[in-house]
Amino acid sequence: MLWPGIIKLGKELQLKKTGSEVVGMVRNCFVKMYDGQNMKILELLVPDMNDSDKEYIVNKLEINKVKKHEWLEYGVKIIFNEYFWPYSIEKIKNILMDFVDYFSVNYSGQKIRCPKCGIPKDLEAYCVNNATLIICEDCYESFENEINETNLEKKFAPPNYLFGFIGSLVYSIPGVLLTVLLFVFFNTLAAITSVLYVFLGIKGYKRFNGKVSQFGLIIIIISTIIMVGFGIVVSYSIFILKELGEINIELLLLILKVPEIQQEIIKNIILSYVLSGFYLVFQVIQMMKEWKTEKSIEKARDI
Repeated sequence: MLWPGIIKLGKELQLKKTGSEVVGMVRNCFVKMYDGQNMKILELLVPDMNDSDKEYIVNKLEINKVKKHEWLEYGVKIIFNEYFWPYSIEKIKNILMDFVDYFSVNYSGQKIRCPKCGIPKDLEAYCVNNATLIICEDCYESFENEINETNLEKKFAPPNYLFGFIGSLVYSIPGVLLTVLLFVFFNTLAAITSVLYVFLGIKGYKRFNGKVSQFGLIIIIISTIIMVGFGIVVSYSIFILKELGEINIELLLLILKVPEIQQEIIKNIILSYVLSGFYLVFQVIQMMKEWKTEKSIEKARDI
């Protein structure tokens, strides 16, 4: 969300808006303004900057009692903290215009380097799925082609469900190991570790190039169900063998068939399913958005 003061200043300077930022050229400087948590942020990209320029910026910020700034590759990021009341937009404007005047005089006729290709050119602000991208026209055309190719590859990607399923199972193994370690060595079965199965399963599915689709989501859910149950059964099995003091598979199977043991295992599996289920639903919703949303790039719009 942009506060009215930044929008008003953006209109006054004839800037544009991308997502939650106000951006645009002011003479030969590129300006970006947005709100943070208890702060307003001004980023200024300039044609060039040497030690003398940095000293000028630091002195001006000290005079205006602005205590925090960060150097960017081609400019400066100024942070106006707002602990008790909003920082004056008029003061931000005065600081901004002071720096714009300084760089437009000292680097007259020079252009800012494009953050992507590094060549001094006219820059434009673009919105890439709500994220701001500042690049030149040539880089925009190249980036647009890349996006179109990515969208086509995503749309016509082969249904690599088998490898995705294998990847989901393989990547979930560390979750099994954690469950076993907690149960065997700390005598506790932390059902919350089941959330890790979801995270690792999704990561493995994507890493093995599993296609993100409705069927792919079903595969991830199935692999999570399998690995959560597998992890708990393995944990109980290793714990029992540890208590027996020997590897006796026949005796282990007999113990696992004891009704009380089976009830306890089922109870922990159900609890793990419940805890992981909430996180799984959240992740499935995010993946559905990813599956349905194509990457896009568009120019900044008028405020």
